[in-house]
Parts: sequence; C-alpha cells; structure tokens
Amino acid sequence: MRKFKSLTMRIWATFTLVILLITMCLSGIYLYIFRYMDTKNKTQDLADAHNLILGNNFNDPMQFDFFRNLRGVAHFIYSDGKISDFGRPVPGRMPPPNMGGGNSMPQYDNFAVRNWIISFADPDTHEQSFYRKFDGVDFIFTISAIQDRTYFISYMPNVYDNSMVYNMLIISGLFIAVGFAAAKIIAGNISKPLHKLEDFTMKIAAKDWKEPIVLKNEDEIGRLAISMNKMQKALKRADEEEKVFLQSISHDLKTPVMVIMSHADAILDGVYIDTLDKTARIIKDEAIRLSKKIEHLLYLNTLDYILGNQSETAVIEIGDVIKRITDKFEVLGSNLNWNLDIESVQIKGNEEKLTVAIENILDNALRYAKSEIYVSVKKNGKTARIEIFDDGDPISPENLDKIFRSLYKDKKGNFGLGLAITKKIIAFFGGNVYAENKENGVSFIIDYPLL
Repeated sequence: MRKFKSLTMRIWATFTLVILLITMCLSGIYLYIFRYMDTKNKTQDLADAHNLILGNNFNDPMQFDFFRNLRGVAHFIYSDGKISDFGRPVPGRMPPPNMGGGNSMPQYDNFAVRNWIISFADPDTHEQSFYRKFDGVDFIFTISAIQDRTYFISYMPNVYDNSMVYNMLIISGLFIAVGFAAAKIIAGNISKPLHKLEDFTMKIAAKDWKEPIVLKNEDEIGRLAISMNKMQKALKRADEEEKVFLQSISHDLKTPVMVIMSHADAILDGVYIDTLDKTARIIKDEAIRLSKKIEHLLYLNTLDYILGNQSETAVIEIGDVIKRITDKFEVLGSNLNWNLDIESVQIKGNEEKLTVAIENILDNALRYAKSEIYVSVKKNGKTARIEIFDDGDPISPENLDKIFRSLYKDKKGNFGLGLAITKKIIAFFGGNVYAENKENGVSFIIDYPLL
C-alpha cells in the first residue's frame, strides 16, 4: 500500500484499470456478440454449401472451397440404416476420424458424431439446421431428406478463431506499457511543482520570508502557488506585527511594574513623595492597571476557546444589561454628563460575554471623553443598534478599522486589547461593531441581530 502513496503509481494504476476495463468490455463483446454472429454465419454458409451441393446433382463439392469459414466440413448420406461418404471432403478441412483437424481443431470420434447426428433426422421435415454440443465439442450440421428414408447431411465442428483475443491481449499489454510511461511523464509534470510547493511550505513553517515561490503553471497548481504567496505575505506581516506588539506590550507592562517597584522602594527607604497614603495609592492604581492589562491579554488569548465551548445563549433584555453597566461607569466618570436613550429590545446571546464587550467600549469612551457620554439602544430594521458616543477627539480615517485589531497602538502609545475582544465577541454572535467620527466626537456602533 505504501507504493500507492506515489503519484506515479496511482496514475499508472488508474491507466491500467481503465485499459483492463476496456479489454474486458471488448472481450465480452467478442464472446457474446462476435461469436454469436460467427456461429450464425457459419450455420448459414454450411446450409448454403449443403444446398448448392444438392442442386449440383452431387458433383464435385470442392468447387465450394470459397466458403473460407467452413473448416473441417464433411458430408455423408444416410439411407436405410447405412452411412456412406459423399464425394470427397473439402481438402484440408475435414478432420480425420478420432484425430481432429490440425492443432486448432478439436479431437472427436467421427463415427460417434455421425451416429449422433442421425438421431436428429426427421422424415417429415425437408431440411433442418442445428447447433448442438457433443462430447464437449460444438457442432453445426444441416440435414436434408432427399428420398424416402434417405438423408444428405453436412456437418462441421464450430472452431472459434481466438486470434482476436490474443491480439487484444497483446494490444492491452502495449497500452499498459505505454500507459506506465505516460503516467511517469504526467506524474513528473505534476509532482515537480508540487515538490516546489512542499519545499516552500517548509520554508514558511520555518518563518523564512525571503523569496516567494515562482511557478510558470497557469493551472490549479499555479493558482495554488499564487495563494501561497499571498499567505506568505500575510504571515510575514502578522509575524512582524506580533514582534512589534510583543516588544511594545512588554514595555507597556514594564512601566507600571517599574512605578510600583520605585514607590515600594521609596516606602522601604523612608523617602517618598508627599504622604505615605498617596504613595500607596499610586502603587495600588498601577497594580490595578497592570492587572487589567494582563487580564485582557489572557482573555484575548483564550477567547476563541471560551466562545466555542463556554457560551450558553439565552434571551436577553439588552437595555437592562446596558443600564446596569452604565450605572457602574457613571461612578467612575462622575464628572461627565451621561445621557441614556434606551428602548426595550430583546436579543439572544451570552450575557456575560456581551457585558465584557460593552464594558470595553465604555471603558474606551471614559478614557477619551471630555464632558459627555451618550448611550442609546434602539431597533434598527432586523437588528438592535447599540451606540456609545463620547465627545473626545476624532479618530483618523485610516485608523477607524485598525482600532479593533489586537496589535493596534493608540495615540497615547498604549496597546488597547479591549476593542479587539469586543470585535471577536460581537462577530461570534453574528453582529458587527464599527466606529464613526461625528461632528463633535466618536461613536462606537454595534448592530446585533434581533430574535
């Protein structure tokens, strides 16, 4: 079975199978049609020769030598229980008694055959032709009643010409040999670019982004090479962005750690800024910020698994959920003007995950808002539209889509993972989230399918 893993062997096996099927079909046609027609023609020719002899007043039967398919023909007369030869047999065609006629002729007892044929004579029928088997040999014979209790009989063994079968086998063998050679050529033409693609894939696996693969094929393999080049570019870009992200996020995480360590050392050394309480408050705030970043990073890393395996859905009154969320955030942004416009809208989803998604947007709005945050929930056709507006600075148009990427760096130099988490959650439940610049701020809009 290991050999058939080779493309050459599979193509060769296919060629061989097709050729063998064709050979078997042709052999079946020969056995069931050609032989049938051959026997029918021989029977007719034997009857014609038989009648011509009778019509020629029993003159020389050798004049009927032109019946080339009548091999081993013999004639005799049966009268009053006696058998007598008629004239002479066609030279080279009548098998000697008990011997058969040459290598291709069957062996049979001539005397027994004649006595067997006589049993078919019918005095009430002028002429009859038969095709019967005797002692394992097929015979064709014609019986004519020429006088009272006297019959003229012609017979011959039905010998099939198997040369066609042998020729077909030889031709099939040639086709198989040619098919093997053709299979090697075809498989070589197919496997050569495939080997190149395999090597290219191994380079991609090793993160070798140096050179794209170049194939001259314009078929499916060529299109596959083009797709793999596109994949290489995408993976290269993702790899570069990941490196930048890891470098930046490590710096982003290092900053609060350094602040915590420096203020802790100041407390231990008794040298700290302002009061001890204020220094401790700074340490606590930085620890909270660090914990939040780590939590977002771990959550984003496991989000695909969580959504796929731990997301039981239920009918949710999304307006009530948003009211509970905004109540918590109003405490954090008590200096801001909060405006709510919330309708009763029911959706289906996971309340815990949707709460995380909306909190991330509100957290972002709280960070950039100057004086106002507006939250609305309304029906919009077949979707529930959730809009969260803040009057912060607008986002540059080229970054409106980028802000939802996990590797996006905001204008303050921080890597915010919250919006990337929101994008994944909303998309998982069949919704869409995007940002729009307004006249005096930025809106984050969620279009979520209704029940």
